[in-house]
Amino acid sequence: MIRRTMRGERGSAVIELAILGSLIFGVLIHVILVFGALHRATLATSAAAREYGRAIVVSYSEADAAQRGDAAVELAGRNHGLAPGALHASLAGIRHRGAVLIVRVRTEVPVANIPFLGSVLPQLTVPVEATHAVRIDRYRSGA
Repeated sequence: MIRRTMRGERGSAVIELAILGSLIFGVLIHVILVFGALHRATLATSAAAREYGRAIVVSYSEADAAQRGDAAVELAGRNHGLAPGALHASLAGIRHRGAVLIVRVRTEVPVANIPFLGSVLPQLTVPVEATHAVRIDRYRSGA
């Protein structure tokens, strides 16, 4: 058996493995970071919706409810490491005794975000939304 090897092909498998392995490892790390950001946004939106609902229920007026609700949403976003203004809350329903109000909190998570460089494609985002229903007490005065 005659062994023929070409001088230009010697060691190329190691180089291919190093290059492709680095690329695949980089993509895998990026996917893990995106799933972490999605999980953080999910926790932040659900906490913000819950706290916004609680702030609405204990408020005595519409203005007080709006102020407390916005503060609760900003605090929940900050506690979960989101940028200021990243969470957007909305309220469905009329605030009166015995009413059920639906709170929705929404945010957008960038998918093509490279650490230390920023967002590569800012329009490529995943929406994350949480909904929470609260009931105002039937005997609550000032509602």
